[in-house]
Amino acid sequence: MEKKKRVISLALIGFITTGVVTLGLLTKNGKIERVAFAEETNTEASLGSLDELMEGLSDYPELYQAAFEEEDVELGENIFIIPGMDATLTLHHEHEEEEICTTMTPQGLAVNKDYLFISAYCQTKEHNSVIYMLDKKSGSFIKEIVLYGIPHAGGIAFDTNHDLLWVTSEKDDTAQVITLSLADIEAYDFAASPEPIAYTDNIDLPEIKRASTITVHGDDLYVAHFDEEDISVMHRYLISTKENEDGKEVHTLDIGKSTEEASPDDVDKIGKEIQGLAFYQEKLMLSRSAGREKDSTLLSFDRLKENEDFTDKNANTEITMPSYMEQIVVDGKHLYILFESGAYPYRDHGNPSIDRVLRMNIDNLFAE
Repeated sequence: MEKKKRVISLALIGFITTGVVTLGLLTKNGKIERVAFAEETNTEASLGSLDELMEGLSDYPELYQAAFEEEDVELGENIFIIPGMDATLTLHHEHEEEEICTTMTPQGLAVNKDYLFISAYCQTKEHNSVIYMLDKKSGSFIKEIVLYGIPHAGGIAFDTNHDLLWVTSEKDDTAQVITLSLADIEAYDFAASPEPIAYTDNIDLPEIKRASTITVHGDDLYVAHFDEEDISVMHRYLISTKENEDGKEVHTLDIGKSTEEASPDDVDKIGKEIQGLAFYQEKLMLSRSAGREKDSTLLSFDRLKENEDFTDKNANTEITMPSYMEQIVVDGKHLYILFESGAYPYRDHGNPSIDRVLRMNIDNLFAE
C-alpha cells in the first residue's frame, strides 16, 4: 500500500512538473498572457541598458556608426524606448473591458513634426491592437491609442498633406486601410473614456492579398504585401478627397467611382519577406526580415533606373541588420528603424533583441 502511494505521488509530481514546464513554454512563446501586476502601460526600457544595446549592435558596423557616431549628436539622442513591451493598457477583445496585455508586438512606425507613432498587436489575440504615441523631441510616452479589434497593424504612415495617420488593417479576407485624423488622435483620451478611437475612413483594397506595410510619398500611398516564399507586389494609390453619399468629405485612394474601395494606379514587383518601405530623394529602401534564423537586410534601389522591378537583382546596396527588423520611416535626412525583437515572445531570440527605435542620418548609413 505504501509503495502504491509513492508511485501515485511520483506520478502526480511528474504531471504537475510537466504542466508547469508547458505553461512556462506557452507563456514564453507568447501563446498565453503572463500574469500582469501593472495597471498602466510601462514606459521604461524592457531589456538591457544603452551600453548593452551598443555592445550588441557593434556587430553591425554600418548601423552602429550611423546611430551612435553621428557628428554633433549626443549619445542616446537617436534612441527611442518602445513603451508597452512588458505591459500595455488596452481592451480585452471579447468582453471589451480595460485590461493589461503582456504580449504586445510592435509592427508599424510613423513620424510627423511632433510625434512618433508605433503600432502593436497582441500576440495571443486576446486584446485590442494599439498605437503608442511618443513625443518626437524627448522620446517620452504620451498615451496609447486603442484600435477596434485585433488588426495586425503591420504598417502605419503619416500623411502631412492631410494630417492623417494611415493604418493597415483587414475586413474578413479583404485588405484594408483605415485613417485617423491628427485632431482626433490629439483629443483621444483612453483614460477618460476607455473606448477605441473613431476611424476617419475605411477603404478596402481588393486587388492586393494583404496590406502588410505602407508609406506615404507626396500625394501617393504605397501599400506592399509580405510574402515569405516568393516575389511580391507594391501598389501605388493617389490620395484625394471626395464627397460620399451623405455629402461628407472623405479621403479616397482612387479617382474612380467608389469611396469605399480602391484600385491601384501602379503595381511594382518587390522581393520576398519585405516588412517596410520608404523613399529618400531618388532611393527606394526596403526592409527585409523573416524570423530569428537570419539577419535582416536593408535594400536600396535607384528609382531613376528601376521603376517596375524592385527585386534583389536590381538592388544598389544591401546592408546587414539585426533580425526582426520591421518598418522603416524617412523623416527629412533621418531614417527611423523599428524592430519587433523587444516583444516578450521574441526577446530571447534576437541578435541582439532591441526594445528601442533607432534613428540615423541616411547619408551616414550609406556612406562608403
